Amino acid sequence: MSLSRRTILRGASALVALTGVVGGVAWQRRRLAEALLSEPIAEPWAELGPQGHWLRANLRGARMVVPDRPHRVEEARAGEKRALLNRIRRFTVSTNANRLRMSEITPTPAPGVTRLVAIGDSVTFGWGVEVDDAFPTQLEAELNRRGHKVEVLNAGVPGQHPPTMGSWLKLMAPKLGVSGVIFNRRVAFSGHQPVESYANAVRTGRQGLPKARFQIVLPPISRFDAGSLTANPAGEAGLIARQITDVPILDLTDTFRAAQGQRGYGLQATASGKLGIVNLETGELLMEAPADGRDLPWAFCEALDEDPSIREPLFFDSGHPDAEGFVVYAKAVADQLEASGWFSP
Repeated sequence: MSLSRRTILRGASALVALTGVVGGVAWQRRRLAEALLSEPIAEPWAELGPQGHWLRANLRGARMVVPDRPHRVEEARAGEKRALLNRIRRFTVSTNANRLRMSEITPTPAPGVTRLVAIGDSVTFGWGVEVDDAFPTQLEAELNRRGHKVEVLNAGVPGQHPPTMGSWLKLMAPKLGVSGVIFNRRVAFSGHQPVESYANAVRTGRQGLPKARFQIVLPPISRFDAGSLTANPAGEAGLIARQITDVPILDLTDTFRAAQGQRGYGLQATASGKLGIVNLETGELLMEAPADGRDLPWAFCEALDEDPSIREPLFFDSGHPDAEGFVVYAKAVADQLEASGWFSP
């Protein structure tokens, strides 16, 4: 029996409508994915060694879009997963002619001004915040509030390796009149002899700046850093101190824990041997899942994305402080530099 003309037209209309809906959803999803794309901000720099990379010079408001919560790497890198993120954070990146995330600087510091450099990876760079909220800017402001005439250069680069940091200090810092270095990074416990590699990077930097003061700062470990519960060795500062005996080391984890108090949420190992998200104020276990190496379990990522109230104070993801966190960070480092006599007559 043949279909009536009316039935055929109805079917065709439904197909067109369905195609339009599917096409519209695909278009919206593609548009959203494109809106979440960050602009490139770094490039190779061969003079700094085999892994050498640095920020591009003269960037002007490069757009960055990142997850605004603890996440897995593929959530930030895979287009389909990135397009589904509910909690996102936007910030911009501008650089000067010296490829530093800050305004232009003079070749040497102004008379009476001490020029310091904070060098490190994304934490020093200020991942997730505008430059005025980044640690080097906050440290400069804090030290100047205390009466010290100081300029702090931001030599942070996302994903930076300690050997590249040492190479930059040896190659570039002497040309900029740097007299103090905050070596702001934790050890990357991967590869061959990671602690020795870290120590050698500090030594390389000191070769270029033999008269400069050095301070090692270990950024705080987030309560949502799954790797810290399973793979991060204890006593990191002690391991470094065995290699470098004459540079003070400040680990900011306890400082952040004290400032956080029993607020917000974090990860804990549960009695059943799994990972759990815990309300730190009440002790309530929200959910648990099997550990997944150094990554968050997918179930946790999904729960965090749906409920913005589940967050850790002073951090916006599982490793980077927020603007409030960087205020705590800067004050602690300023205290350390003063206690070490950096500004004594």
